[in-house]
Amino acid sequence: MQQSFGVTVTDRGAIILSKSISVDGYADGAIVRVVTHIHSDHLLDLSRSIRYAEFIAATPLTLDLLGALGHRIPEHKKLPMPIGMKVQVDDGVLRLVRARHIPGSASVVFESSEFSAGYTGDFKLPGTDILRGLDVLVIDATYGLPEWVRPWQEEIDYLLADIVLDELRKGSPVHIYAYNGKIEEVMLLLREMGVDAPYLVGVRHYRVLRVLEKHGYRIGDVVLESSREGWEVKRSRWYIRFSHYNGWRHSNGRDAVHILLTGWEFSEPYKRLSTNRLIVSFSDHADFSQLVEYVKEAKPKLLLVDSYRGGRAARVFALYVSRRLNIPALAVP
Repeated sequence: MQQSFGVTVTDRGAIILSKSISVDGYADGAIVRVVTHIHSDHLLDLSRSIRYAEFIAATPLTLDLLGALGHRIPEHKKLPMPIGMKVQVDDGVLRLVRARHIPGSASVVFESSEFSAGYTGDFKLPGTDILRGLDVLVIDATYGLPEWVRPWQEEIDYLLADIVLDELRKGSPVHIYAYNGKIEEVMLLLREMGVDAPYLVGVRHYRVLRVLEKHGYRIGDVVLESSREGWEVKRSRWYIRFSHYNGWRHSNGRDAVHILLTGWEFSEPYKRLSTNRLIVSFSDHADFSQLVEYVKEAKPKLLLVDSYRGGRAARVFALYVSRRLNIPALAVP
């Protein structure tokens, strides 16, 4: 087995790239805590890192999004790192790399004279820059089982936009349910696809969208649901309302079409449960095929699969990589 150089995933979910760098989790002695994106399973023990680490590093957008979500990071501890920027840490260089997941996402690389290591963070293909030729690569493998494949993944963007437009043109407002981060991704996607209906959102998402606009994203017409304008938009019935994934269980109203976005649908691109309830197979994570493609391109000397977040799927994927791709791989912790 290839040497790991101390790179690992702790039992608290922190990715350790060097003695001074922890990613997406807290580690004693870490000088820099890197945040790859704003999903909750990558913000583990952030308050402890804010208290004890010298710097909280992330893309400028992610740092601003953390503020919008209520995480109070002192200005002197913020380390904004645009994609490609290099920062000296101990005897090596830390940098962030483009990852396609949600707005602000990044992968992480640390290179020293002794070794090179990286962490993919959450990602999907195409659109993610692959970390090639590292001594140690830590990969997220949420969908690490061979049966977890979505053949339509590259076409689902167009299908979702078509479904939304079709329902709007029938006179039905559309309510979309998804996890935070994925909501913003879909908002941007629908605008790119030419969907111009107003977005109806709550206070939290309204704050997040203002941050995205500050960073140059074009969101278009966004209305706070609780405002007077929000009531006017509702009466028009030409709008898209966004809510957290957990709101799906209460989405029985007949006055709108309700769409749940989930990555756990593998049998078909979408399912119509009733006349006004649909499930769409939309994910911001790589499926099994994309994970394999990534590792084939990356060719690390040692692959560590994050089993803190991936569980059994991570262990299965590590075994697959070892046997089928002939690359040493372990699931950790």
